[in-house]
Parts: sequence; C-alpha cells; structure tokens
Amino acid sequence: MKSSSALFPVSLMRAEQQGPLAEDVYLVKHNRDPDRSVQLALTHLSYADGRHQGGQPVVLVHGSFTNRRFWWSQRGIGLARHLIEQGLDVWLLDQRGHGLSPRNLDYRNNTLQRYVEFDIGAINDFLLERSGRPPVWVGHSLGGVILASAIASGVLTRENVHSCVLLGTQVIRRPRYLWLPLLGFGLRRWIKRRGEISGRRLKIGPESEPAGLVNEYLRRHDWFGEWRFRRPKRKLMPGWQAGEVPLLSLAAAADRSDPEPYCQRFASLYGGPLQYVRLGKAEGFQRDYGHVDMVVSQQAAKEVWPMISNWCLGRELSAGQPQDDGA
Repeated sequence: MKSSSALFPVSLMRAEQQGPLAEDVYLVKHNRDPDRSVQLALTHLSYADGRHQGGQPVVLVHGSFTNRRFWWSQRGIGLARHLIEQGLDVWLLDQRGHGLSPRNLDYRNNTLQRYVEFDIGAINDFLLERSGRPPVWVGHSLGGVILASAIASGVLTRENVHSCVLLGTQVIRRPRYLWLPLLGFGLRRWIKRRGEISGRRLKIGPESEPAGLVNEYLRRHDWFGEWRFRRPKRKLMPGWQAGEVPLLSLAAAADRSDPEPYCQRFASLYGGPLQYVRLGKAEGFQRDYGHVDMVVSQQAAKEVWPMISNWCLGRELSAGQPQDDGA
C-alpha cells in the first residue's frame, strides 16, 4: 500500500462516515523512536461533502487514562465536532497504546520524553506536509504537559506551529502523598514491577498508562525532582521561559487534579505571548469548572468551546473575561 506521506509510512487504517462527517484513521509509523514498532493512530474528522477543506488544522491531544473519545464521543458529539462546525480541520491523536494506537514492543518504558522527542514532531511534520499550514495544538491535562514540554524543548516552535491551547495544565504541584520520605521511591519500584497502571481498575478512565510514564511523573514531583528530560539531562523550565509560541491557557476554578493556582503560576512563567483564563463564576462564567467538565459538559459547550474555536481562528475570545498577562 502506498504511503500517505513522503516522510515515513502512513497508512489509512479505517474510513467511516457518521452522519455528515467523515472519520479517516491514519496509522503513522514514523520510525524515529529506537523502538521501531511505535505506530500512532491519527484520526481526521471532516465533512464528507468536502466543506471547509483547507481550514486551519487543529490537533487535539488527550490526557492520561483516556483516548481520542475525550474529544469525540461514540455519539459523534464533543469539542472536536464543534471545531469542525466552525470550519477548522480537526485531527485527534491517540497516544501510544491508547485508543486505536497499538502498543509498541517497549510499551512499559514509554515516557513523556519519548512522546515529545519522537511523536509530537513527527505528527507536526506530517500535518505541515499535508496541509502546508502550521497547526494549532490543543492538550488537556497530560496532553497539555506534553505540548508544554514540546515547546520548552524546542520541538514546537513559532516557525512550525500556529499556536497552542493548554487545558488544566501545570508541572509544579507536588502531591501531598509524595511528601512522605521514601514513599515515592517505593511506589516507583512497585509500579516498575507491574509494568502499567490500569485506569479501569482505579475507575479513573478507560485506558492504562505505562510504568515509565507514571514513574517519570513521580520522579518529577518528589523532593528533589524537577521538570526535565533524563537522557540526556536537560532542564525544561529555561526553555519554557524563553518560549515564543502564542499560548492560551485555560484553568478550571474547581479543578482538584490540577488546581487553578498552580496552572496560573505555571502559565505566568511562560516567556511568550500568553492569554490566561480562569474558568469560574468570579470571571463571569456560569459555574466553577472542574478538571473534566471544563471540556466535557453541556455548559462547556456553550462557554468554553467557543473560546477555543475563536482562538484557533484568530478571533477575540467570546466567553468570560480573559486575562492578558502581556508576556
């Protein structure tokens, strides 16, 4: 089968139609990771009749323990559909071993660093090749951390992306359970033996996360941890403070997973063009949003989704009172 890209093998995995929308799933085998078995499912959503062809490409990156269905439900509703209806060219990335992306041979050792260094750049290159336009990247929770790390490490730059949207994203909060001496070390050893953590077993999501990624998180937030890549050692905060990609950061007032004050502090350290918005009643929204319902809720569809689509289209934000940090 002929590849859909001149850069690396890209095959059409599935093509379906749901009402007026077409869902084409591509399998990207970029061969940039030392583990050559890595393949990423990239879903393209569009109108089957060709409306809005050539629109601004937008890539949505889900958080931990979930998959592309966070943006696009089985019933065909969600933020992804809203973006399509606004004329945007929408792509959904399933992280390694999530959703339609098969598990790679070295799955248990997958890490944020490998996602950033090998996967994000490859997907960005493919979309630049396909559309000729730098994409907008949108990430929720871990998806936002992946994008922030890609900016800080120079994978995503002002030259190769249009802008980024981070939802409920921060890297500086240390969970209280890691304050106990040696607990983090003990947890890492236990998780490494297991190989993965099941979201279904913990009742926090439909997917599992590999031991490498979870232990990377635990190391980052222990007493001597910091936001960095391990091999080679590289601190990421200096790159974040020198970033130039236009950034919209949305934080939920009632978020318990990534509390708004930490999201605000993390965003305030960014060096590039920034708009920061607190999603709460005090800012004119109808509710104090939480970690998930800031994206997946009927109220978010009315208040939050238009802000994201307007940002992607280069328009003024349309809900609440966004704060411009003037960075």
